[in-house]
Amino acid sequence: MNLSDKKVVFILLRIYSNKIVLRDSLDKGYIEIEGNRITDVVLGRKPEGDFIDMTGKFVLPGLINIHSLDFVKEISSKYIKFFTEEKAFYQVEKLLAESGITTVFHTFTLDKFSEGRDLEEVIEKLTYVKNYRKRRFLIDHKVHLKFKLGDINLNRKLKALFDAECVDFVTCTGYHSEILEEYQEQYYAQYLQNQFEIDEELARKITERLRELREESALDELSYKMKFAKSRKIPFAVSKCELVEKLKETYKIGIDLLVDPKSEKSMEYVSCNNLSASIDVESLVDENSIIDYVDEMADDNINILSASNRSRDILEYVFNLEGNIGLPKAVRLASYNPAMALGMHDKGEIAPGKEADIIVVDIFEDLPINIMTISDGKVIVKYNYN
Repeated sequence: MNLSDKKVVFILLRIYSNKIVLRDSLDKGYIEIEGNRITDVVLGRKPEGDFIDMTGKFVLPGLINIHSLDFVKEISSKYIKFFTEEKAFYQVEKLLAESGITTVFHTFTLDKFSEGRDLEEVIEKLTYVKNYRKRRFLIDHKVHLKFKLGDINLNRKLKALFDAECVDFVTCTGYHSEILEEYQEQYYAQYLQNQFEIDEELARKITERLRELREESALDELSYKMKFAKSRKIPFAVSKCELVEKLKETYKIGIDLLVDPKSEKSMEYVSCNNLSASIDVESLVDENSIIDYVDEMADDNINILSASNRSRDILEYVFNLEGNIGLPKAVRLASYNPAMALGMHDKGEIAPGKEADIIVVDIFEDLPINIMTISDGKVIVKYNYN
């Protein structure tokens, strides 16, 4: 037989644990990894031959953060002038990998990120982030773009960014300059009264109608952006349930993800319409919040956990939630659920055929410590273990 005709299968890694966190259960068994894929998950026994023994340690799917400002804050720091952006990016990536993050969406607010940069430079910067994994391997980097409605140059910018294929996820956070518009409306109402000698009530009604017309125009603009994003298979989210309602009623367009709902009305809408909803870990410790986010997680109304400022905290919050909602469900908040919400169907769980993004967690003095990160089938973080 010619050697080229013989199929050779190399099992690069076998990992055993009595605490493998699957989508709906905690089981013992082992995982086989070949190349960058999980080829098998065998429950109930240890493998034959060589394997990595992680008995007593938790084996989880790699964590996915859909809203990270770590890199944006790093390059905005005054200390960055002493280093190259490449070094700053590597430092952030290393910290994320050590924290168990294997897929990160770097969040850029379009109007702020565009300040002082022309469109070509914005595309260049976002492409740099998106393609980083191809140049130096650690974890998977993606671009999350946030914008507000009302910028007259927005359509041109977004289309150019979509055409450049440098955006992976888009969020509309409401209307542009809402506070400024309210301030302007007060003076416009006074102008109408003085110029046309009308009473205060009529001036108020005219001003309100003009606001409605602006919002209708912005909504029409949003529907156009959504259709364009959907044609490019780019996931789209909003931060206000009112936008979800209006888009559904007027344009028959559905939005599946609500980002950081803050009101009881938003949570009720999520519950009644079977939406995905994400919150930042900071919301879990917000004493002024009127929403009990843990209860909402237990009811599956909140199903994605992210961290804008401290990606490294996600792992700890996942384990903190174990006593409230169970570990498999808590792990899904930062793995399977964001993967499904953003169309990454080959990520987010320990199952045959999925990308081999896996972390191993030990508990030290009641704190979860990530001791191994496997990203795309390669061990990129490894601390001492037996």
